[in-house]
Amino acid sequence: MDQYPTLKIIAEKGDLIAVVMGLLPVLAALAIGVAFLWHWLIIASGVVAGGLLYGLTRSYVELVRVIADVMIPR
Repeated sequence: MDQYPTLKIIAEKGDLIAVVMGLLPVLAALAIGVAFLWHWLIIASGVVAGGLLYGLTRSYVELVRVIADVMIPR
């Protein structure tokens, strides 16, 4: 797996990467809410976008892990 350092990082740290990616829209919504006007729709849209991004990132990490297990010799 040393030939593919990016796949190695994703396979090993994928859970943390997915959580961080899911929190980014929530943090962005909070920053927008603080910078401009507070409205509950801003926070709600950040939470929904964060959940979707977390799910997509998590599925990508799982696909990388399957490919790494099946295709890359150890």
